[in-house]
Order: sequence, then structure tokens, then C-alpha cells
Amino acid sequence: MRKQKLCVIWIWYLLYDNARFQRWLARHRRHGWELADVGCIFFRFERGDGTRYRYYMQMMKDDPDTKRGRDYLAGVEELGVTCLGCFWHRAFFRWEDDGRPVEMFSDLASQALEAKCVRSAQLAAAVWCAVNAALLFFRAWLDFDAARGFDELYADLIAAGASSIAEAWAPRIAMYAAFGLLWLGLTVWGVRAAVRTHRKWRGLKDEQLVHE
Repeated sequence: MRKQKLCVIWIWYLLYDNARFQRWLARHRRHGWELADVGCIFFRFERGDGTRYRYYMQMMKDDPDTKRGRDYLAGVEELGVTCLGCFWHRAFFRWEDDGRPVEMFSDLASQALEAKCVRSAQLAAAVWCAVNAALLFFRAWLDFDAARGFDELYADLIAAGASSIAEAWAPRIAMYAAFGLLWLGLTVWGVRAAVRTHRKWRGLKDEQLVHE
């Protein structure tokens, strides 16, 4: 028995790191599902058969479609590790839990590359959210300014008992402002996530220097 989970424009891959990937898989495992395949649109899960698996999402230095990338994947599979799929420079591995740590598939340089790519994606997402927030706030301001202009233009009618334009447009203006605040909140989230990832990247780079 299998089930599929849609990957929305691969945003999940771009923004999240291995730690969250492991927690996400652990939630599915608690309900009896194990990751079986990674496609270009879907994650595919299958009912667990009692075997406990470990997973790793690795940022590869060489693209999986190049000869060096394919050679690397073949070498990893000789260790009894299954590649569930690749996307861009990310490969997704699964193997039976025999005590080997997940870190064996990724040296410090690969981990630093992973953090750098995630940081870039988080910053790009934050900028995109900020632009959307700015556009919505600007639209709310344009409607409010237009409503005030109409109120001044039809002041005599309003004085005679007609509805205020600003009052009539208030729900729409509030909607734009509310969505603007939502995008602003997502912007803050993206920036904070990028800062945390940047600190992780700096720590990995410093650790690389110590080992060198």
C-alpha cells in the first residue's frame, strides 16, 4: 500500500535542512509509513514492513546527472544504501538502521554547502514575501486614498445621508492590509531562518578551517 504527498513547487526542499527532514519523516514513521521514492512532484510512502530505516538528504558537490555524480551515487549504493531520488544537487538516501551515523554521507564541505544553499533560498523567500507585503500595503493605501478623494468629491451627498466611500471600502482595505501583515510575518520568519542557517554555515566553515 502506498500514499503520495505533493511537493509544492519544491519549496520544502529549498527551505528546510536535514534536521527538519528527519523530524518530518519521523512523524510519518510513527503512523507506519516509510519513504519509498522521491519524484519530481511527489514523495511516495509505503507501509512499513518492520524494518527500521535511516535517511539522509545530502547536498552533492557534483550534479547527480553528471558522470562524477553518478559515480558517487553508485559508490554509495555499494555500501548498501538506496538512493530514493535526486533533485538538483540534493540526493535522498535510505538504508537499514545498522548503527551507522547519517553524517558518514556528508563531510564538512558538503554540510557547509547545504547550509549555504538553504540560506540563499531562505533569503530569496524572505525578499519575495517582503515584495508581496509591500504591494498589498500599497494597494490598501491606494484604495484608502481614492476613497478619501471620493468622499471629498461627494461631500454634499454624504452630508445628505449617503454612505461614506471610505466606510464602504473599509472591508476591502482591511483585507489588503491583513494579507500584507501575513506576508510581512512570513518575511520576518524567512529572515530569522536565514540568520540561523548563516550561523550554522559559519560554524561549519570555522570547523573546516580547524580540521585543515
